[in-house]
Amino acid sequence: MKKGIYFFVFLCMEMVHANHVWTSRDWTIHDSPERHDTLLLCGAEIVVNNVSAWDVDELGNTIIVQANQLKKYDVKGNLLFAQSSKTVGNITKLDARNPMKVLFFSEEQQLVGTLDNSLTFQGENFDLSTYGLSYAQAFSSSFQNNKFWVYDQDNSKLELLSTNNQQSVKIENLKSLLGFNEVTQLIEEGNFLFLYDKTKGVYKLDNYGNLIDFISIKIGSYISVEKNVIYVLCGNILYAYSEKEPMPMELFLPRTDILQFKKQGAYFYFLEKNKLSKFSFKK
Repeated sequence: MKKGIYFFVFLCMEMVHANHVWTSRDWTIHDSPERHDTLLLCGAEIVVNNVSAWDVDELGNTIIVQANQLKKYDVKGNLLFAQSSKTVGNITKLDARNPMKVLFFSEEQQLVGTLDNSLTFQGENFDLSTYGLSYAQAFSSSFQNNKFWVYDQDNSKLELLSTNNQQSVKIENLKSLLGFNEVTQLIEEGNFLFLYDKTKGVYKLDNYGNLIDFISIKIGSYISVEKNVIYVLCGNILYAYSEKEPMPMELFLPRTDILQFKKQGAYFYFLEKNKLSKFSFKK
């Protein structure tokens, strides 16, 4: 386990408001549009209901799972493909970073499988029980070919598994090592793995499971990570944490009932109870 962990203190909302409001310069630092004032809706909103999983691929296509059905929409909100997902149970996580090989995770069936760009199931699904896992609850695909991460909450075990039986990475007793309560999200981004416990904060690990950093965040509900910037949803405010800034920065959101979100390039995708919306910056 690496030493010298840097701790970033999460300031309360009132203190952040008094000290730092996100400016154009800040967004430029974070690889976003150079000039903007507000977030504006761009494109058609997708009407949804009881979404169990969703993601956006690098081409801007949106994939959602609702009522045991997979649906894929183009950048204009037009439905491209639809496919039943009843055979694999309730899909609880999609990872569409590779548009030609979308990974899905079914917590109910303890399965990981792949979809092609038309949402057709590809090959055999991977039964996680065969890997000695008791009950996996968190999942992320990996930038390493044919690999994915799972976290077994019952045994407090994190594993990087391979779909072609290559050697995996296994970290036992992770809960005791890091001191978290429960992993609510697992995200690999930029050769790092981010574990989110919404009662504690974000743990940043390397690809071998060594702790690199920890950010104490106790009032957030959901995170997204892009280019080593951690975005945290706190009601109608997004906070961003970066190694380049001494304290978190904030962005006030155009909606008040956002459940989940994703930051991708110059866009934010916001999931609400009945719709999925795409926003960009006004230049």
